[in-house]
Amino acid sequence: MATRTRPWFYYFSNAALRLIFRIILRLDVRGLENVPRDGPLIIAISHSSFLDPLLAGAYTPRDVTPMAKSEAFGLPVIGWIVRAYGAFPVRRGEVDIGAFKTALQILSAGGAMVIAPEGHRSESGDLQKGREGAIMLSLRSGAPILPVAVWGGKAIWKNLSRLRRTEMKLYVGEPIIPAAIGAKPTRERMADMAHELMVRIASMMPPEVRGYYSDLSQFKTQHMQPYRPAEINAAAGAKQKEAAIR
Repeated sequence: MATRTRPWFYYFSNAALRLIFRIILRLDVRGLENVPRDGPLIIAISHSSFLDPLLAGAYTPRDVTPMAKSEAFGLPVIGWIVRAYGAFPVRRGEVDIGAFKTALQILSAGGAMVIAPEGHRSESGDLQKGREGAIMLSLRSGAPILPVAVWGGKAIWKNLSRLRRTEMKLYVGEPIIPAAIGAKPTRERMADMAHELMVRIASMMPPEVRGYYSDLSQFKTQHMQPYRPAEINAAAGAKQKEAAIR
């Protein structure tokens, strides 16, 4: 049995959520075999519905720690739930140094965390321009990024009112890591990395919901590389040897 690292309410909630989702959703989940089972991990999800982070938490085959908007922690009942689940707050629309430090602590301890690179939920349901948060965390921590495409949840309330199940998709891509890991890239290059991450997510989604990334060909795809721990560790060892010789 895997070691449990989260509060008891986390496991109870995920079991309950999976049961509820079986009733209210027609869910298609693919690519869970791509999830690294140990080590630090940044799970980068598309975000158009409140269901998206819940699905990522409930179906990822390892313990994860989600971010939640700081406003949620002050709400009756909801605030207790997000705390009991083990989420940590982030202030939207600004650079939240405290949230960034918390995320780095989770990653440095070998944990997995969920982040929405778009920064906030898409009102239209289409992909929005990606921000650099996930890239910055990966560069600082050395953690790989797992691109996850989630869509279909915008119709949940309408379908529930009509006693219909909602079709949703959760597709997991292969983990990637910035090619400049350990270096300090320019702001422009970091923006290109953020776009490349979003392109990985968009490529798993149908064209009608790709939004800002509807034309995938206009974005550079040369700054991220597949995450292969053995190769990365070997390269890091070579750099350390070279530094020692000098």
